[in-house]
Amino acid sequence: MKKNNKIAMGSLIALATIASLVGCGGGEPSSSAPATPLKAINAKMVVSAKDAGPVVDKVIFEFEDVVTNFAKDTFTVKTGTSGSGSKRTILDAYNSNEVGAKSTTATKYVAFELKTSLSFGGYGCSETPFSYGQMANASNSVNTWAETYNVTISSASGKSFKVGSYEYDGTTNKLAAFTVNAINNRIVPDVEGWAKDSYTHDGITLNRGVFAPEGIESDAGKNPLVIWLHGAGEGGTDIDIDLLGNEVTALGKDKIQSYFKKDGLKGAYALAVQTPTMWMDKGDGSYNNDILDQKQTSKYTEALYATITDFVSNHSDIDTSRIYLGGCSNGGYMTMNMMFEHGDYFTAFYPICQAYRNRNISDEMINQVKNYNIWFLQSEDDTTVDPLGYTVPTFKRLIDAGAENVHFTFTKNVASEDFPGSTLAGHYSWAYAFKANVKTEFDNAQVKASEMTISETDKAAAKGSYVTSANCTKTADMWSWIANQKKAA
Repeated sequence: MKKNNKIAMGSLIALATIASLVGCGGGEPSSSAPATPLKAINAKMVVSAKDAGPVVDKVIFEFEDVVTNFAKDTFTVKTGTSGSGSKRTILDAYNSNEVGAKSTTATKYVAFELKTSLSFGGYGCSETPFSYGQMANASNSVNTWAETYNVTISSASGKSFKVGSYEYDGTTNKLAAFTVNAINNRIVPDVEGWAKDSYTHDGITLNRGVFAPEGIESDAGKNPLVIWLHGAGEGGTDIDIDLLGNEVTALGKDKIQSYFKKDGLKGAYALAVQTPTMWMDKGDGSYNNDILDQKQTSKYTEALYATITDFVSNHSDIDTSRIYLGGCSNGGYMTMNMMFEHGDYFTAFYPICQAYRNRNISDEMINQVKNYNIWFLQSEDDTTVDPLGYTVPTFKRLIDAGAENVHFTFTKNVASEDFPGSTLAGHYSWAYAFKANVKTEFDNAQVKASEMTISETDKAAAKGSYVTSANCTKTADMWSWIANQKKAA
């Protein structure tokens, strides 16, 4: 009897050992088959910042039990802003945790990495989570999060997999299409390192996004500040729209931060500021570009200046001799506007596809800023802001006035780095800046020697001048230049 008990006890120990091995990591299906199928119960989407704007390039589905025996062709995944969405190409599929990190054991989450592509220079509604439309009480349109972004999963015909111990064989029993509106179930890793607040001046509130490299306050000295002003489409009250719409999050990544990691410093602070409407708002929600032959104005000039100076005054670690201001399109306009209104506060300016009309810049204004440190960037095929009415003649006038530290990178078009072989819309020249790929400039001696006459009615006169993209070939590096600019003590 004792012998039998000893055998029984040994069997129990062996069974327990086997059970513990099978259950290692908590990732095995339950031991008995359920009477009814175990289903998908929730979904999340992952949003990434790209040079053409934000894109959903990963989705995560949660099931009622662990999912096993699957491959990337086991499922069909659709995404989009209407219906069940459009079919996406699955690059990889794997068990993950609830936020999509790959797991080494089976879990109840399956993450799908999805292919993205460009069509006519932008995304289709199946890939971007943004919706573009008219802003209330203003004359411009802006990006917002779409109200609906559906993600759908179903099993592919003939493909089997298991949820727990229940097997979907892909023929007689398939996983029925399961759809979730994931717009509010979004994960946005690119913005996670950015702190967010707002500042109010004279009744105007501007939102701020701030990136500070780890350890920056205890490094070898005070650190520079890089400021970004968004385009018209990123106005509003959600700073994430600003950070993602122009891939501003790149300012916090090593490709750009590395330029500032020298002399014992951890990098640069990055500050993005968002306006409720657009920077070119003349005060009534309408654009100020109907102002001709005189200085343009902005409702937000003093509010922006106060927002920046407040931030600097509350961060004693900022090197006030190294404050750099830039932006694109509307933000490029505001960069120019701040240069004319508060230029002495900043160290250098980097206006991109800027929208301050040349005919509104007087000779006195040119002479006022000719000794500032400026780097222009634009694409020759920009059809939103005509280079011949804006940057090209302004740059030429500055050089002719004797500017010695004014630079201009003028590209033929805007090639996408995230989608090799694709070309972005010509207005998207900020993509080169955020990829740290501004590597040429004009030879200013040749610019000064060239003849160029430009007016609003005779822009063709510039076509044969030296200031064309074909002549912008001198080796240069915009971010290296910016990082080396410093005010004299």
